[in-house]
Amino acid sequence: MADHDLKTGILPPIGRPLLCPALGLVCGLGSLLVSASAQTTTASVTTQPAAQNSGTSVTTSTTSVNGGEKIVVKGHKPAGAVLGDAKAIMQIQSDEIRSYGVDTAADLLTAIAPETRSGRGATGNTPVVLLNGKRISGMQEVNDLPFEAIARVEIFTEEEALRYGYPADERVVNIITVKNFRAVRMRAYGSTSTDGGGDDGVLGASFTKLSRERRINLSARYEAQARLLDSDRGVTPPSASGLYSNAGNVTSVSGGSLDPALDALVGQSVTSAGVPSLAAGQIPTLQDFTAYANAPHVSSNASDYSLQPRTHELKLNGVYADQIFKTVSASFNASYTHSNSESLQGPARGILTLPADSLYSPFSQDTLLYRNYTAVPALQHTAHTDTVHAGLNFNGDVGDWKWNSTESFDRSTSSTNSQTGLDLSAAQTALTSGLSSFDPFSEVDRNWLNNRLINRGHTTGTSGEIKGLLSGSLFSLPAGDVSTSIAPTGTLTEQNATSLSQGKLQRTHISRDVGTLQIDGDIPIANARKHVLSFLGKLDANINGAISQVSHFGTLGTIGGGVTWEPEPWVQFPFSVTDRTEAPGATDLIAPRIETPNVTTYDYVTGRSVQVTTISGGNRNLQAADRHEISIGTIISPSFLDGARLHVNYVRDRNHNPVMSLPTATAAIEDAFPDRYQRNSDGILDVVDIRPVNALMEKRNEWNATFSFSRPLGKKPEGKGEKHAAGGRYYIVLTQVWRLKDTVQLRSGLPPIDLLNGGTIGGTGGQPRHEVELQGGVFKNGFGFRLVTKWQSATSTLASTHASSLFFSDLATVDTTAFADLGEIPRWQKRRWAKNFRVMMSVSNLFNSRIRARNGLGVTPAGYEPAFLDPLGRTVSISIRKSV
Repeated sequence: MADHDLKTGILPPIGRPLLCPALGLVCGLGSLLVSASAQTTTASVTTQPAAQNSGTSVTTSTTSVNGGEKIVVKGHKPAGAVLGDAKAIMQIQSDEIRSYGVDTAADLLTAIAPETRSGRGATGNTPVVLLNGKRISGMQEVNDLPFEAIARVEIFTEEEALRYGYPADERVVNIITVKNFRAVRMRAYGSTSTDGGGDDGVLGASFTKLSRERRINLSARYEAQARLLDSDRGVTPPSASGLYSNAGNVTSVSGGSLDPALDALVGQSVTSAGVPSLAAGQIPTLQDFTAYANAPHVSSNASDYSLQPRTHELKLNGVYADQIFKTVSASFNASYTHSNSESLQGPARGILTLPADSLYSPFSQDTLLYRNYTAVPALQHTAHTDTVHAGLNFNGDVGDWKWNSTESFDRSTSSTNSQTGLDLSAAQTALTSGLSSFDPFSEVDRNWLNNRLINRGHTTGTSGEIKGLLSGSLFSLPAGDVSTSIAPTGTLTEQNATSLSQGKLQRTHISRDVGTLQIDGDIPIANARKHVLSFLGKLDANINGAISQVSHFGTLGTIGGGVTWEPEPWVQFPFSVTDRTEAPGATDLIAPRIETPNVTTYDYVTGRSVQVTTISGGNRNLQAADRHEISIGTIISPSFLDGARLHVNYVRDRNHNPVMSLPTATAAIEDAFPDRYQRNSDGILDVVDIRPVNALMEKRNEWNATFSFSRPLGKKPEGKGEKHAAGGRYYIVLTQVWRLKDTVQLRSGLPPIDLLNGGTIGGTGGQPRHEVELQGGVFKNGFGFRLVTKWQSATSTLASTHASSLFFSDLATVDTTAFADLGEIPRWQKRRWAKNFRVMMSVSNLFNSRIRARNGLGVTPAGYEPAFLDPLGRTVSISIRKSV
């Protein structure tokens, strides 16, 4: 089967090595050179390197030729610079990194996630991460780098990703390290919620040594998270299926009337009844059931449900990198992660068939007894995962060309055990055989309840990947060099999944081979500094394409192109078009079938919260998705406001056959996928199949913007060494997302679901139209403070009636972090114990804000209380960190 993965992006051109410095200094030096050559006969050039070009060395000379003037500029790019002459949309210097209060590079990437978010492709894409301007074999290479080892961080637009062989739907983060660094770091972290429970603790240690090209990093990290129960928050889940209870409820086997005689006593048809409270061994009569006719018992067992699972995780990671030849460097990385998770899924429960001739049955026909058995522990869901990663990375030069080769191997195994109920076969035998000592309505001896029904799943995934990259200049045009990046990639993935559900064993296997060749070309069109179409300023074009051969899906293609227009050094207008076809992930195809009972969901059809059994796993019938995307942006660095930068971007995305899950039961979704929702005879939702499906079309338009402003705080101290020379700093970062359109059409002939106006395919309403985040921080004399405020607009889900609709409030949260680097506080700078000693305290969700959910009657449905939507609320954490 053939697919085409069409894709686009725009990048500024990659300059020839001798011209890279001049192109890299376009904001300052370029304008001065043009002005000097046009207006003077004896030129004198001075430069003040911008922060983004720190480290650039420039030499200028002037000679007079036939009364004219010739200016020669030579130099080299700063250490760790990215390919080409792209300008960063944001830079974070070392003193600003310190003001974030983070521990490692991984923490820093989390802190700056709003700035690195891309509106392109699948929303939520993580950025491409480079280390010193070079590709890495995996995130494990950089995650554990201490913040002190980072000299600065640069964030680039998605176009820069093309130069490194990645799709143009991810922003690029370049982490630049200091040249020399050595430390042994130890950290202890603990957090708890002010509402009680939800404790979390971390112990970590690492050794890091940087010596020019040599890099050694060894780390170990252990984290434990306590279980948080519904009872800890005083909330009660809705009863499962409306029939299970601690006392028990009875229904007929056929789903009709329990007994004509009972109907006559009550005066109406009785299809269900609660079990009366009787002494052990007492024989019930029909009269005993009249008080509970059509009024089944409802039980709440809040201590048998987890709001947050108990987890344990151990991570080990090691990196070694060095220069192996004069122009070749290499790195090796190996890591191991082990994690366990355990949650409670509700009380142990089961169904017994009560024969009509049983001593304990007053009914004229067989009946079913639904009951919780609280004498035994609750149902559990456990998951165990082991992951191994190994990566090998080479970087080198061949003349003016740069090359990279990356090899990686990943293997993961995961096992899940989900208890769905009790195996009551032995008890059923006793009841059927007429054992008089077995009273199904009284407390049942634990010996009858030892066996459990368990759904088991086991997945093993292995992946090997080889990537290459060759980049350099092809030839020169009047406006500059035409450059290219060629990136071949080969991937072999194999996954095996086994599931045991309701006694049925299923085995699935998939082996996927993917071969990809991506080519990116950057073409300079206009360059005012070279007097080529000067009225345009600087104009660069980009074309890129990729072809992939994917087993089971055939040939997929990508094609794209765009331009970057820079009319003035302080403003850029990037534009790109992308057309790409994407195969579904291997996990989406063959993940094991797992049934999880007692999952709370809201049924928009009936307007009530229910507990259902969800079916998760893979879907082998998934098709490839075809994405068409347009991106237009503006990047402004105003000269009148030093340290400020504004990036605004508009994305128009159309995705055919997108892959998605459908956990919510609305009338529109159930009409499109009726086989995914099972209801009992009373119309109550009982089973929801959330395995992925292909929708028909997804349409999305959005604006996103980032404004950053960073300035030194006071004058830089002189003569106190590199560590203190940075002085203080303060910064402000404002990001916003404004969604103009977000619709999903599930099937041909059905109206689209408007996620911004009452539609949903999730459990907590549609998509917020607006999201805003404001970050600010300051660091001075050893003290730091960081403030993060977030806001998202309200959402709603409109059902067939106003009463059944759900309305979710907006949400505003405030996070604060205060810390002290004791060794940098003036009075303790000479204390050895205080050196590299940090104490930090953080409060997340300072005002304990949570989303509020209401139906059309103003009532919060069961399962939608604030504690269900955000179990922890306000949390307080303390961290102690020491480096030696």
